[in-house]
Amino acid sequence: MPSSFQFDNENIGIGPLLTCHVSTATNQSFVQTDLDANYTACAIVGDNVIGKGAAGDRLFGKVVWLSPEKVAGTIVPMICSVQARGVARFKYANPAPNVGDMVELAGNGKVRQASTSETVPAGGARHRGVVIAKDTVASTVDVWLG
Repeated sequence: MPSSFQFDNENIGIGPLLTCHVSTATNQSFVQTDLDANYTACAIVGDNVIGKGAAGDRLFGKVVWLSPEKVAGTIVPMICSVQARGVARFKYANPAPNVGDMVELAGNGKVRQASTSETVPAGGARHRGVVIAKDTVASTVDVWLG
């Protein structure tokens, strides 16, 4: 049913935020320019460590803050805050998800439509996050993380 009311559910149910280390591995680190461009989709890549993951990896949450302190000898922030529940807005890559689709990581701070899977892997469900809204102009989706 169409409505003249503009919904904006981003950050609903956001708290509490988790504190994590930022991965220093190649192509895994988040820096402030990633957050400024809304490339914020992350995976758990170690003990309390987040990274960008690889295409097809399970979405964990959204990086919402990076510390100004850097890992010695790098430009990688020491710690970050991660939103792991509620509604998060992400940039998307192809294949573009639609409303009602599950998402997975695209591997570059973005999400994409989840690939199909006939079986549930050891350790639980492969995918997390259902798209509740899509903005094709901004190339973003609002995802319910749970």
